[in-house]
Amino acid sequence: MSRVPQVIVVDPDRERAADVVKLLESIGIEVPSSCGYGVEAFTLAMSMEPDLVLMRVEEPLVRPIQTLTRLHDGMPDVPVVVFSTQANLRLMRQALVSGASDYLQEPLKPEEVEETIFTVLERKEREQMRRRGELEEPAPQGTIITVFGAKGGIGKTTVASNLAIALAREAHQSVALVDMDTRFGDVAITMDIPVERSIADLARNLDNVDRETLRDYLVTHESGVDILPAPTRPSDWRNLNAGHIRDVVDVLAQTHDFVILDTPGTFNEIVAAAIEVGSMILLVTTLDMASIKDTVLALEMLQERFGDDEERIKVVLNRSGIDTGVREDDVEATLDTKLWWRIPNDDEVVKAAQLGRPIVMGRPDSKASVALLDMACALAGVTRKKPARRSGFSLSMLLRPFTFMRKTA
Repeated sequence: MSRVPQVIVVDPDRERAADVVKLLESIGIEVPSSCGYGVEAFTLAMSMEPDLVLMRVEEPLVRPIQTLTRLHDGMPDVPVVVFSTQANLRLMRQALVSGASDYLQEPLKPEEVEETIFTVLERKEREQMRRRGELEEPAPQGTIITVFGAKGGIGKTTVASNLAIALAREAHQSVALVDMDTRFGDVAITMDIPVERSIADLARNLDNVDRETLRDYLVTHESGVDILPAPTRPSDWRNLNAGHIRDVVDVLAQTHDFVILDTPGTFNEIVAAAIEVGSMILLVTTLDMASIKDTVLALEMLQERFGDDEERIKVVLNRSGIDTGVREDDVEATLDTKLWWRIPNDDEVVKAAQLGRPIVMGRPDSKASVALLDMACALAGVTRKKPARRSGFSLSMLLRPFTFMRKTA
């Protein structure tokens, strides 16, 4: 929306309504009026035709929900965002079922209110454009996970490759793994696959690629993961730009549940594009001071671009538990954010990489494997089935005394 949106506030408490109006005006939102529930709200909304209604919902719910329902029925194209001091599921569900577009909990924060209003308005505008036939039909879209880190040697490729396999085998998802390391491109070695075609070849021929011919550029690993390798010659990256990366990833996301992007320990145009298209960014760090220092800068850069979006930006601590003199609590304090996942330090990881058989396949019961498998299931929204524990007790042990008695009889 190019112009300043107009919002009316529905709140029967005049003093609290005045505070909400001041908050909206402080973030540049026009508030032509405020009102209470019932006839007053409906009449005002119908006469002013605002872009959005911001409405308080509190117990008892009869009047606010009745007002919300009437507003939604009378003006279905005007979104209503409700706010409340309460956050119980029953209240939220009734509000959403009655037509609310979003739900905010008090105390209201200016940045949260602003983001919510513009997100809801943008979504409503797209719905109207689609009804008018002004937008292309939506295409399927998988989840794009960018594995990023501000330093080399911290295990990004290990995380990316094992996560891809775990998603395919444990969570039963279709997965594409893209090697975007512009310097070394170790995915092919890690996964022990041949490189006949690369991301550079796909980008050059993208205009002639469809869902069937796309398979010609991918190597299907024994785990079921489709791999798009990096070029064997680093010079091939010179012909690729951010637009190529967006187009390649978009094609893969239309045919796979997950697209995993493995990025190098540097920052360039290619990496910037990988970050920009990511539905989720896994920011990998370790317990050594150099990695933590670089991660602070990387996190600041990501937050400047995407805001403090905890759902999109998630910090993953690799080699957790190793003794470097730095505690994990210190890492969280330094980054000023919680560690989303911890992958334990495990000597088996290096051995597995040398054999070209990622650890979640070669040693699925190892500490690192368990953490990676659990992470994959969390991302896919499925419950991981824990392997049955062996009690060490068998039927032969139970029958052994009787066998001995028969022999001595």
